Amino acid sequence: MQRVALGAGFVVGGALGVAARRFFHRRLRFGPWGPLGEPLPGGVDAVGLALMQATSTEMLDGNRLTLRDNGEVFPALERAFLAARRSIHVDVYIWKPGPPGDRLRELACQRAREGVAVRILVDPVGSPGFAEHLAPALREAGCEVHYFRPFEQRPFAFTGRNHRKIVIVDGRVGFTGGFGISPEWDGDGLSPCGWRDSNVEVEGPVVRQMQVAFASHWLETGGRMLAAEDFTQAQPAGDARAAYVTSTDVQGLSHARWVTHIALAAARERAWIANAYFIPPPGVLGTLCARAARGVELRLMLPGPYQDHPTVTFLQRRLYPRLERSGVRVYEYQPSMLHAKTMLVDDRLVVVGSINLDYLSMEYLEEGSLVVDDRAFAAEFARRWEVDLSRSKQRTWPREARVPEVTVPELLPERAGYAGELNPSP
Repeated sequence: MQRVALGAGFVVGGALGVAARRFFHRRLRFGPWGPLGEPLPGGVDAVGLALMQATSTEMLDGNRLTLRDNGEVFPALERAFLAARRSIHVDVYIWKPGPPGDRLRELACQRAREGVAVRILVDPVGSPGFAEHLAPALREAGCEVHYFRPFEQRPFAFTGRNHRKIVIVDGRVGFTGGFGISPEWDGDGLSPCGWRDSNVEVEGPVVRQMQVAFASHWLETGGRMLAAEDFTQAQPAGDARAAYVTSTDVQGLSHARWVTHIALAAARERAWIANAYFIPPPGVLGTLCARAARGVELRLMLPGPYQDHPTVTFLQRRLYPRLERSGVRVYEYQPSMLHAKTMLVDDRLVVVGSINLDYLSMEYLEEGSLVVDDRAFAAEFARRWEVDLSRSKQRTWPREARVPEVTVPELLPERAGYAGELNPSP
């Protein structure tokens, strides 16, 4: 009898969950400024106001940002570990044995023995081998190691995973982007064994927002409250305006969706997007096409011959005809797996973080992105984007070609097969 009741509960609960999400999907046809696809009044100037109201996150002045693409992030992390005086906080989806993970483990152990508080939080889905090969040495050296929503507490919960990638040192310097601590990221993005990714080193007041994001996860996993000194407001370090926006598994309108819609709505001249897993919800796909149809130069860079989830390539290519008809130009990166999750809007706004343009990121995972308003940073980002473009192939469809075309909802059964690998995309 109990089994029957439990099974019925799963069916009813699942049906209600699907119904709730469909209701909110319908609501997502409209943003605070009007129908999605319409421009945000004020453009980039209004992004800060929109983010504050939609995500309760304020854009802060006085930040300095440095791009740390591909394997460049690891020497920067090592320098930050060595310079730490008070604390090293790591909150990542992937930390695997082997270089560069072993080197960071050694440095974390060294600094813990020297009196630095080292707190490490990893997701058990994304970090196989961590518990057996890395955690024992870290704990022996005095590091605190926690697992985000471990399987013994949520044995069948493959949603709600921690997909964020943040490292904070002394509450003064932070790192975020698409990186994992694993050999795939320890390269130049120009060969199949080294993925192409975009990461940022951050100094300034926005690091405090990253620290708050870490603290919320730390407390959830049973960690003790951080000290007041860990949240000291950093002094201005540059001229960039930025916010670190987190997103969580919700039934309603996730912050990941709002960041994406607000950035697209702010575009007046261009929106250049690079994303690893492009199976967007209908509202996002519709907004992309609507902005391109209204004259925004919309470029989309996606993985090409190298993709760690081949099903995604098959699904994303079925969306190309609709994108092209709307004026979106689609490119596939050729040298290696493109793992970046970025957006460049006009000549000022850059979004860098962990948000994939798919259902998992936008509805079911813990995510985070840095939103930056700075012309100099945007100019350097655009320069690197153009270099990547020179290494990509544009995908076009002859007008006479008959390509099976589907809408995103029709992809969902196949998408379920992709998600059924029980491992959210990195």
